[in-house]
Amino acid sequence: MSLQTIINNAQFITIDKTKLSAQSISRSGRVLTSEVTTAMPYRFTVGMHDGLKYSTNRSVLEDLDTLDKTTEENINIGTSSAGLSYITGYQGDSTGIAGVTCVSASGNTLTVNAGAAGTGTYLFKKGDFIQPGSSYRYPYQVTADVAHTTSSSVAIPIHRPFITQSGYSLSTKSLLAGSSVTWNVKMMKKPLYSVVAYDLISFDADFQLIEVIE
Repeated sequence: MSLQTIINNAQFITIDKTKLSAQSISRSGRVLTSEVTTAMPYRFTVGMHDGLKYSTNRSVLEDLDTLDKTTEENINIGTSSAGLSYITGYQGDSTGIAGVTCVSASGNTLTVNAGAAGTGTYLFKKGDFIQPGSSYRYPYQVTADVAHTTSSSVAIPIHRPFITQSGYSLSTKSLLAGSSVTWNVKMMKKPLYSVVAYDLISFDADFQLIEVIE
């Protein structure tokens, strides 16, 4: 849980889900944009303070060296550290959100069964984090408010095309929401560390992470 330790103690976390696109300007001065459909992996920049004690975190450093840029780790933002839960916290107000299950997915739409959703005004608010449960790898964010309903077929607009996972059956899987979602990431940039007085770890740069899309 080395990267998780860094995230739990982060000074800041930058979340980047930029679309892949190209822009040009025509002779008439019009901006032309061409978007390439991709999996749009999440990218994170994590700033770490110099407050971790070396004597009690040598195992974390060893784990970071073992991971390097080659091995992935599963991380969360808000479950392991309640102080970060506001970043990913569920903002809808359904009293039965834990009972919502997945039905199907196509393009930028995830269809769910909200029959057990209880009561509320919003099933999801724009920006809510969601993820099919039971070992599905990829989280999504809702792109428009979804009014509360107990329909068995509710279309949820998501920020990127649904990613098919080999051997995974979506139907009837529970839907995770809020800080329960997780990412599988690798380090794009692994900072060096120094031991500074007294007994503190100092990293020479920020951690840069990217979601692993299989």
